[in-house]
Amino acid sequence: MKSLFYHINRSLALKLCLSLLFCVVIVFTLSLGFLYLRSRQMVKQEAMLHAEHVLQNISLRVTSYLDEVETATNNIEWLVLENLQPDSLLNYSRRVVELNPNVNGCSITMEPNFFPQYGRNFSVYSLRDHDSIESVFEAPYNYYDKVWYKTPREKSETCWVDPYNDFNEGTLSSPVMIASYCKQLKDESDNFIGVIATDLSIEWLSKTVSAEKPYPGAYFLMLGEDGNYFVHPDRMKLVKESIFSVADAKQHPDIITLGHEMISGKKGNMRVNIAGKPSLVFYQPVGDTSWSIALVCPEDEISDSYTRMGYILIPLLIIGFILMLVVCWKIINHFIRPLKQLAQQSHYIAAGHFDKKLPESTREDVVGNLQNSFISMQNSINEHITDIQQVNDEMAKRNNELVTANKLIEEADRRKVAFIHDVSLQIRTPLNIIVGFMQVLRETFSILPKEEIVSCAKTMRENTDSIQRMSNMIFDVSRMDAQQKLDLTKEVEVLPLVRDAMRTFAEITTPEQVTLNFTTTLSDDFTIHTNRLYLLRIVRELLINAKKFSTERVVNFSVKAEDDWVRFVVEDKGEGIMEEERSHVFVPFVKLDSFSEGLGLGLGLSLQNAHLLGGNLTLDPTYTEGARFILEIPNK
Repeated sequence: MKSLFYHINRSLALKLCLSLLFCVVIVFTLSLGFLYLRSRQMVKQEAMLHAEHVLQNISLRVTSYLDEVETATNNIEWLVLENLQPDSLLNYSRRVVELNPNVNGCSITMEPNFFPQYGRNFSVYSLRDHDSIESVFEAPYNYYDKVWYKTPREKSETCWVDPYNDFNEGTLSSPVMIASYCKQLKDESDNFIGVIATDLSIEWLSKTVSAEKPYPGAYFLMLGEDGNYFVHPDRMKLVKESIFSVADAKQHPDIITLGHEMISGKKGNMRVNIAGKPSLVFYQPVGDTSWSIALVCPEDEISDSYTRMGYILIPLLIIGFILMLVVCWKIINHFIRPLKQLAQQSHYIAAGHFDKKLPESTREDVVGNLQNSFISMQNSINEHITDIQQVNDEMAKRNNELVTANKLIEEADRRKVAFIHDVSLQIRTPLNIIVGFMQVLRETFSILPKEEIVSCAKTMRENTDSIQRMSNMIFDVSRMDAQQKLDLTKEVEVLPLVRDAMRTFAEITTPEQVTLNFTTTLSDDFTIHTNRLYLLRIVRELLINAKKFSTERVVNFSVKAEDDWVRFVVEDKGEGIMEEERSHVFVPFVKLDSFSEGLGLGLGLSLQNAHLLGGNLTLDPTYTEGARFILEIPNK
C-alpha cells in the first residue's frame, strides 16, 4: 500500500490521471444527474405544451365551426331584409343548410302578425336529416318564449345560446340537442322584426371535439354560460348537470374553482382531483361566445413518458464516456434551440406570417432575453398591422357608404325634378282647359245652345275634379311619414261605397268607352267597421287606374267576404306590368310609363291607406292578361 502511494506521489501523470478521472467522474455524475432532471422537466413541459397545443387546435376548430355558422347567418341577413316574402324566407332558410354541411338547421321567425295572411305566427324552418333537407312553413306554436327567440330580442343583440332541446309537438323539430346562433332582424327604422336562428348539432360537435386526444385516458369537456355540460364523455351529464351541481364545494373546492375560472372566460391550466384521480386540466374560452372548453389529462399519463427515463440511468452509467458526448450534444442543442426558433420565426415574418408566436422563455440569460424581446417585437408589429388593416377596412366601408348615399341623393333629386315637372304638366293641362272654356262661355254664353253650355260645364267640372284629386294626393303624400291613426270604429255599408266609386269610374272620360263588369256576393246591408273616406279613395284609385290602362275596353270588379277579410279585386285587360317593374309599382313618385297621365302617387298612397285601415294591397303576379290588384280589408 505504501508502495502504491509512493508511486502516486512520485508520478505526476498518475496524479493528473487520477485527478482527471475524479473530476470526470464528478462532472459525469453531476452532468448525468442534471441531464436526467432537466430532461424530465423538458419531457413534462413538452407533454403539457402538447396537451395545450391539442386543446388550442380543438378550440380553433370549434371556433371555425362557429364562425362558419355566424358567417352563413350574416351573409343571408341582407337578402332576408331585402326580400321579406314568405316563399323567399323559406328558400333562404333552406339555402343556409344546403351551402353549409356543418349546419344542422335554420329558422327564420317573424314578429306577431308580420304576414297577416299567415295569422299571428310565422316561422320557416329547414332541417338536415342525413343527406336530405326538409323545409317547411311551421305550424303555429308559441315560439316567442323559446330561448333562441327571446334571448336576442331581450338583449337586443346577436348571440349564441346554450344547447337546448327544440322539440315542438306538431311541427318540424330537431331530434338532437342543438346550440343556436341567433341573429336579430331589424327594419330600416331599427325596429325588431324577427330572428334568424342557425343550429349546430351538439352530438356532432361532441364527436368532433372528442375525436382527437393526446393521451388514452384524456377527454374533452365544454361548459355553457352557467357551467352546464354540453360536451362530456358521460352523456347522462349533458345539459342536465353542471360542473357545480356534481361537486361538493367542501370536498372538491378545486373543481368549483375550475368551474368559475372557465365560465369567467379565463385561459390556463390547473391540477384538479377528478373522481379520485389527480389530473391536469387545460382550459380556454371558445371564440367570442360565453362557452369554455377544457382538456382533462390524467397526471400519471403525462408523467409516464419521463418516468420511463429512469430505466435508462443504469445503461448511461455503464457506458459513461460515450454517453457523455450525447449529453454534451443534448446540452448544446438545448441551449441553441431558442436561436433556431428565432431563425425559423424570422423566416416566417419575412414571408408575411405574423400569427405564429414563440413561447415565452423563463430563462434570464442573453438568449432568454433575446427570445422574449423578439416576441415583444412580433406582438408590436402584429398589433400595428392589425390596426392598419382595420383602418383600411373602415375607410373602404365609409367610401362604400358615401357612394351609396350619393346615389340615393342623385336618385332623390332626379325624382324631385321629375315630380315637379309632372305636377306642373298635369295641373297646367286641366287649368288651360278650364280657362279656355271659361273664356268661351264669357264671350259666347248668350248665343251658345244649352247643350253646349252643359257640355262645357261638365268638362270644366271633370278637370276641376282632376286638379282636386291631384291636390289631395300631394297633401296625402306630404303626410306619408307621419304616424297617422284613423278612426276605424264606424260602421260602413260596403255596396253604397262601391257604387260611389263606380259613379266616379263612369264620370272619368277616356278616348274609348270602357265597360265595368261588377260582381259581388254581398248583401245590400253588409257592413264593416272601417274609415269610409280612405276606403273610398283606394277603390276609386284602383278603378280609375284600371280604366286608364285597359286596352280591351273592359274592367272587371268584384267584392266578396272571405273569413276575416273583405276582398276587392280590380283587374283590367291590358299590357300589364313587366316582372322587373313589379317591385316599383307601389313606390311613390315612380311612374312606370313616363308618358302616361298621373303623378306616380296613386298606388303608393293606396298601399299606405290600406295599411292604415289594417289591410293590404297587392299586385297578383299570377294574372297575365293585364293587371290585377287585390285589396283586403278586415271584416269586423
